[in-house]
Amino acid sequence: MPRTLLALSAALALAPSAHAQIVEDGSDAAIGKENAALVLALVAERFAPLDPKVTTLRWAAGTGRGAWICGAVNVKNRDGLYIGERGFVVEVGSRFFGRVPEGPELMNPRAEGFAEKERIRRLFFDLCLD
Repeated sequence: MPRTLLALSAALALAPSAHAQIVEDGSDAAIGKENAALVLALVAERFAPLDPKVTTLRWAAGTGRGAWICGAVNVKNRDGLYIGERGFVVEVGSRFFGRVPEGPELMNPRAEGFAEKERIRRLFFDLCLD
């Protein structure tokens, strides 16, 4: 039994460590540590297995709709390759997180979840694009 524990300890020590989720470009300074922690937690809830990289965090400009944060996230596909950044919005008070859908996700207005995807797209375009 002790050999098994020793082998397990050695294997764990040599295994690649999980990446601590961080904001890749330092843009978290623009929104503060507490808000950045919230964004990272919301991203992790949805994308943790896909090794997300978060960048370009900033407050939404002149919204008057509450505290909205804009940003981008890049995740890995099935082949372990990053697929490219996609924008997202976070509403701080409600902890709402929405990543901008890709074009094909918005092709069929009768598809399940279409209205929510369209809402996220509109929020991002209204709040985050200059």
